[in-house]
Amino acid sequence: TGRTPILKPGEVFEYTSTAPLSVRPIATTIIAARMSGEYKYVTLSEGQETATESQVSQGGDASAALGMFHFVFPEEQRVQPVTSSYDDDDEEDATNVKTTTVTSSSSTQTRSAVSPPPSTASPPAKSAASPASTLPGDSDMASGNISISTSDSSNIITDNVRVQVSSIYRPERSDAKMDKHCFAYNVRITNEAPSQNIQLVSRRFEIQTIGSETKDVVQGPGVTGRQPILKPGESFEYTSTAPLSVKPMKDKTAVVARMEGEYNFVLLGDDGSTPLSSTPLQAKMGVFHFILPDAEAA
Repeated sequence: TGRTPILKPGEVFEYTSTAPLSVRPIATTIIAARMSGEYKYVTLSEGQETATESQVSQGGDASAALGMFHFVFPEEQRVQPVTSSYDDDDEEDATNVKTTTVTSSSSTQTRSAVSPPPSTASPPAKSAASPASTLPGDSDMASGNISISTSDSSNIITDNVRVQVSSIYRPERSDAKMDKHCFAYNVRITNEAPSQNIQLVSRRFEIQTIGSETKDVVQGPGVTGRQPILKPGESFEYTSTAPLSVKPMKDKTAVVARMEGEYNFVLLGDDGSTPLSSTPLQAKMGVFHFILPDAEAA
């Protein structure tokens, strides 16, 4: 703290400091960082009131060890294999997260988005996983002349992992006059493998707004800050928001954005928790669209 205190026998010097760490949970560990160190000191001779410049420049003549300790994530920020409710502070602004066991893996009907949560006065928090890069966009999105079938949902299975997504407009968080259009999208990820546990480890999304020549690529670890483990038949479900700054092409289409991506996952061993490989597999999130409702598109 910028001081070199003098301590008489029995005296104590105490201070509090902060450690602003930029770190997110990895797998199910609760540890954010580890720290150890030492404090150098000078033993003053009888009659000596303070250390000499030479003693200070030499860094002291003895040391007191700072024992190893850890910075531990608080309970609400730890990765949980199974969860019932979670509010995320990154770009996904998750409002509902749950893990459920499904009774059938043969359904192909996309589940509709969950009911929107109440509006809040504070804006969505900015992402820790901001767009890392851009890619050339789809020409039909750039021109507004959409060339593929448009849907506000998708349902696709890759390597026994089904990803279902559906979107809904959030008028209470939108301002059409300012070209601010907010959507919620609900994602349900289901492990349809007959006997294999999996763990989701990261995500990657591509998002292109109407009229844009490029796609934003958003990627980061986990899902809503977590890396859930899914047993056969289990699903992980969450709802996120997509606050879009986009000028609609209402004379051509009600679509304001297109999104697709993938979730990376690893297969787990017989113990249900040890990865079989460090190379993740990909579960695709099929293409879907953020579409203005009739009242907004008119």
